[in-house]
Amino acid sequence: MKIDSAKRLFTVLLFLLPCLMWGYYGHTRQFTEQRLTESGFPERNFSDLFPRWLGARELLLYGRDPYSPEVTREIQQGYYGRPIDRRRATDPADEQRFAYPLFVVFLLAPTIGLSFTTVKWLFTVTLLASAAWTVLLWIQVLGVKAGRSEIFVCISVALATLPYAEGIQLQQLSVLVAFLLAAAIWALAREKFFIAGLFLAAATIKPQLCMPCVAFVLLWSVWKWNSRKRVTVSFLAFMMILLLASEALLPQWPAQFFAGISQYLRYTQATTGVHALLGRVGGTIILLLFAIVVMVKIWQAKSEAVDSEDFRLAISSMLAFTCVGIPSLAPHNQVLLAPAYLLLLKKRRSIWAQGRIPRSLLCAAWLTLGWPLVTGMLLAATMFFHNISSSLWSLPFATNPLVPITALIALIPLFVRPSAMAKGST
Repeated sequence: MKIDSAKRLFTVLLFLLPCLMWGYYGHTRQFTEQRLTESGFPERNFSDLFPRWLGARELLLYGRDPYSPEVTREIQQGYYGRPIDRRRATDPADEQRFAYPLFVVFLLAPTIGLSFTTVKWLFTVTLLASAAWTVLLWIQVLGVKAGRSEIFVCISVALATLPYAEGIQLQQLSVLVAFLLAAAIWALAREKFFIAGLFLAAATIKPQLCMPCVAFVLLWSVWKWNSRKRVTVSFLAFMMILLLASEALLPQWPAQFFAGISQYLRYTQATTGVHALLGRVGGTIILLLFAIVVMVKIWQAKSEAVDSEDFRLAISSMLAFTCVGIPSLAPHNQVLLAPAYLLLLKKRRSIWAQGRIPRSLLCAAWLTLGWPLVTGMLLAATMFFHNISSSLWSLPFATNPLVPITALIALIPLFVRPSAMAKGST
């Protein structure tokens, strides 16, 4: 009887984890909206999906160029409540342009006839399901031995992390891209190569998140061409369809997309975590060292089966490196870290047995991930009892640049000690 009560209590606590974290992030958004209101911005659609949705609607219904200055002003009108005025120092720096490849409109096409309020709720539910399936697919791909209760724990903890709390509440397509990549690798593991190529092509709606993974999979496919060629053929065929269909909708759109990248990097003040921490020279050196280490592992895994430990380590570290190398400190991009942390969980005993330094690296990875989760939940829980200084609400973001860096470094002992990969796993 006591055991059943303990299980029920544990289940309730696991359910509360994401609720508290979501409550924390929802409250931090109120501070941002309050600052915008004080700066003269009225009611708005505070969602990262809105610029993409409005651009898709204007193109598909009215034939307007979503990259144009006119549509950009309308996006700002809908997102902020009025267009940005560069003469006002208090106006936001983020111009909220339609900064995606044009073929993202095909994903959003079924929603353009709906109100954005309805679309926002539909995507929130979709991203919630995508997040849960992402964790489940990576558990299967990585060979983590987990029953239903363990899977429930992993999904609950994932939803309680800052990347997923932010990504889902902002309707960020990063969450969907993370699912598409997980689905592609899952399809590879089951030799469904045609489906894998389709998922990889769909994930290119956010090229900066998917291209390292796509490059690795294509190398893996080409290396054993006779048995794996359907992956490359499928990917290239679907990409050709997307590109030609996009060109038919808006001729010469790639020129506008690539021209907007430099503007996007400028107005978002883009930088990587290592550059933010170590400066231009130090950050570049560390980033190059990480790149070399990961590329060596990818090269070693190019001929291996998807269910091999080498491939699992290569794909996990490559996605972690993607988060390290992205010129953005936005937490929602870190949804790509799910396989890295699942692999660290699976191989924790192997890493722990290697000595003091690997143990320290493993602890650092979990501490940087756990810091925002614990502090965010505490802030969310205590706000019901008394007002909290607004300066404290930024505490959970303190380790944000460190999370992907520590996750990648914690995997390195598995690189330099290959024999550890063959030892016990959970």
